[in-house]
Amino acid sequence: MWYLATNETDVFHYGELAEGAIVTTVQPKLVYFETKEELITKLANYGQEYNEPVLLDSEIPQLPPEE
Repeated sequence: MWYLATNETDVFHYGELAEGAIVTTVQPKLVYFETKEELITKLANYGQEYNEPVLLDSEIPQLPPEE
């Protein structure tokens, strides 16, 4: 499942949701989509382009060092 949280003007937060995940937002509109393609279409309707998410090194889970 995918989501889009937006003020329909200049804020467009979106991404893929893990099963059981909950999204909270202060944006006035929160929409869920079954497919990534539906999300991309909705973004295009707002004149926005879909960009793949970028993870920072600090956001990638680290495995403990092997002993």
